[in-house]
Amino acid sequence: MLRLNNIHAFYGHVHALRGVSLEVPKGKIISLLGGNGAGKSSTLNIISRLIQPKEGSYELEGTSMLRKSAGEMVKHGVIQCPENRRVFPLLTVEENLKIGAYIRKDKNIKSDMEKVFTYFPRLQERLQQKAGTLSGGEQQMLAIGRSLMGKPKLLLLDEPSLGIAPILVREIFKIIKEINDEGTAILLVEQNAHMAMEISDYSYILENGRVALEGNSKDLKDNDEVRKLYLGA
Repeated sequence: MLRLNNIHAFYGHVHALRGVSLEVPKGKIISLLGGNGAGKSSTLNIISRLIQPKEGSYELEGTSMLRKSAGEMVKHGVIQCPENRRVFPLLTVEENLKIGAYIRKDKNIKSDMEKVFTYFPRLQERLQQKAGTLSGGEQQMLAIGRSLMGKPKLLLLDEPSLGIAPILVREIFKIIKEINDEGTAILLVEQNAHMAMEISDYSYILENGRVALEGNSKDLKDNDEVRKLYLGA
């Protein structure tokens, strides 16, 4: 579905990505792991077309995306749920969800909002509540729900467990797996490597802007080097 090949990207003179190659097959969950500054968010920003690579290729369903804008990527079904949630705090839950569907002209927006409520019933309970008054976990649910309202083919999740109470982390990851089971491909950037590898099919581990390791998530989770460096075992 998605393929990056030999991507190099810079922020000024900082060489953030150094030949990153990865694939996200249709209907799969792919984890992108690594420490702070490894290049995970930069990779998502390349895919979302928020930054332009200096070198390399980027294809979605066999078509080059390098000349596409960020807005065009949304129309192609590539939707990013950003780190730190970034909900609109002064707008209600309902208004935030409707913003997620802003490019849509079809008649299924209401039914898709009902679908979001099956994943996140608390959002329906707080429909007219200002987003800024929600808990961190509820805001994360809203951010994911808002992304789903754009009907993504590929959902880019940037640190969905960040700042979330541990009791809610497993719930959110369970819902991420349910979203995938219904056909949405997911590229998951996550510091919680245990949880990410538990639900993903394949994982890439970045170090200093390069892919240091990659493989089947179960195999990597059992790898002694990975356990020592990334899983605290």
